[in-house]
Amino acid sequence: MRVAAALVLLVVPSSIASAQLCVGNTAFSISRMQGVANADFDRLANRFTLEMRVRLWDLFAGAEYGIKTWDVTSLGGNSQAVAVTLGLAGASPKARFGICPLVRWQWLDGPSEIGGGPWNFAEHEISGGLSVGALLSRTRLWDLIPTASITFGTGNPKLTTTSGGDLNTYQDWCCGRQSFTTLRLGLGLGFSDELTLVPAVTLPLGGERGVQKTYGLRAALRLGKGI
Repeated sequence: MRVAAALVLLVVPSSIASAQLCVGNTAFSISRMQGVANADFDRLANRFTLEMRVRLWDLFAGAEYGIKTWDVTSLGGNSQAVAVTLGLAGASPKARFGICPLVRWQWLDGPSEIGGGPWNFAEHEISGGLSVGALLSRTRLWDLIPTASITFGTGNPKLTTTSGGDLNTYQDWCCGRQSFTTLRLGLGLGFSDELTLVPAVTLPLGGERGVQKTYGLRAALRLGKGI
């Protein structure tokens, strides 16, 4: 089971302090829209996506698209990566603490004909969880917001073929339905309510097959003013 930057969360209240505290992000404080670049790295693959986030009252949604590049020691190719996140958040305009419940669906398609052989890879994953964050420091230009997220999910990675082949090469982490639990720790660095950088690490909780320690970086840019 792949954990790829397993959480994408938003917060929607209109104030700076409660804008996106649960994920260390204050760029939703004025605009209803964000453009986001996500990157996640583990020992099997790297994942790069672009995302559009939209809020409406206490609801938020994110649509994400990109690629996942697999190391030659795993699948040795590229997957298309698509993800959708839905969530709910509410906080006082003066809050210095935020909590967000969310659900997330992710789909990976490819690579095909792995290693020149007959195998084609695909995966569907659904997860839910909670993320919390606190405004530790705020200056005229910078916000400092530590965050923590716990996620529970299930996925169904598959290798399919029409001509047979040896699956033993991939059995250490693939395939079949798998459940997972992860903890993600991050630190939001918000610059002037326009740009937020959130470096993070995701840790597997338990011995689930295929779940990797993942290092990530999210960059969120506010789009428009008071949209």
